[in-house]
Amino acid sequence: MKDFETVVVETDLLILGGGMAACGAAVEAALAEYKKLGATLVDISLPNTHLAVPAYYVVAPAECSSNLSRYDGVRFGHRAADVKDLQDMYRRSRGEGFGAEVKRRIMIGTYALSAGYYDAYYLKAQQVRQLIADDFRKAFADVDVIAGPTAPSVAFKLGDKVDDPITMYLNDIYTIGANLAGLPGISVPCGFVEGLPVGLHLVGPHFGESALLRCAHQYQQQTDWHVACPEAFS
Repeated sequence: MKDFETVVVETDLLILGGGMAACGAAVEAALAEYKKLGATLVDISLPNTHLAVPAYYVVAPAECSSNLSRYDGVRFGHRAADVKDLQDMYRRSRGEGFGAEVKRRIMIGTYALSAGYYDAYYLKAQQVRQLIADDFRKAFADVDVIAGPTAPSVAFKLGDKVDDPITMYLNDIYTIGANLAGLPGISVPCGFVEGLPVGLHLVGPHFGESALLRCAHQYQQQTDWHVACPEAFS
């Protein structure tokens, strides 16, 4: 191994449900390419990964609620036209400037940060966040890069899940653990299922961006998925 020294780790995230075996097969094929390049594949466990979605969707909306409070039409953000008074400007500016999903997250975050719920929701989610970070820390004591699927399925059709935010949130299960742990990650195209792309998710330790870029580059030197176009857009 002259220019490829990273150990790629196959995790238990590859156990996919919901009939997504084809996505799992594409990820397995990508790992096989890494093995050909000289990488060592070993199994690890991230036991608290299943808590990533509920923890993230408490922490992220709480931070969203706090950070977006400054977008009042005065200092930042969109300002409504022809307002009656200051209160009308606040209401209309924020109503017009934020989409449905942003409004949903602001409301959830405000609730999680409110008196009587801070400890039960936000503080507890932060404690779970630490457990997830500890899992990654232990894994990186033995390996260089963690590999798995980017999502449990291919991309949704345009507008397909607009009315089902829970399904959209669950599709983040494989990536937001790295977000919560503050780790660098990269998604690399690794195949197609029914004309739609499948992603391979690589995660590195803190300040491990260079290793991730080398991993992605080496894989793309051996495959051409990154230049292939989905059927819907060809």
